[in-house]
Amino acid sequence: MFDDVSCEYLLPGELYQSSDPIMINTVLGSCISVTMFSRRLSFGMICHSMLPSSCDSIKQNENCMRYVDCALLYMNEVFTEKKIIKDEIEVKLFGGSDMFEYNRNVETIGAKNINAAVALLDNLKYTIAAKDIGGQFTRKLYFSTETGIVYVRKISRLQGI
Repeated sequence: MFDDVSCEYLLPGELYQSSDPIMINTVLGSCISVTMFSRRLSFGMICHSMLPSSCDSIKQNENCMRYVDCALLYMNEVFTEKKIIKDEIEVKLFGGSDMFEYNRNVETIGAKNINAAVALLDNLKYTIAAKDIGGQFTRKLYFSTETGIVYVRKISRLQGI
């Protein structure tokens, strides 16, 4: 599918940025990924965040990109430093599945991640161009830093017998 392009795998808590043509892939459950892409500069970024807020952190020196707020603020900072105006940035949001049976009266981690991302992107004045969020399945993403295109493959939940 992507034979002529270098591929990298994005782990939970990681962020990747490049102006080189690279296909970044990752697998999401309740985690979310946000992609940001500038067509003018052929520059793209993607995060794989696990939890909504760094305020939930109990360790001072842990990886900040694990958190939606830290990752999005950092991504915003990078695009601002590159003097890319927000109207030029294509933003896409993925993930936030409800992976386990849960009490319907309690907000799931997936829902919290989605809500945190949507609220912060809105606060930062970004428009979400595309999204594939929620549900009860795993997503495999392929993000092209050359084109900004994100390919999504949905994987059904496994059923034990």
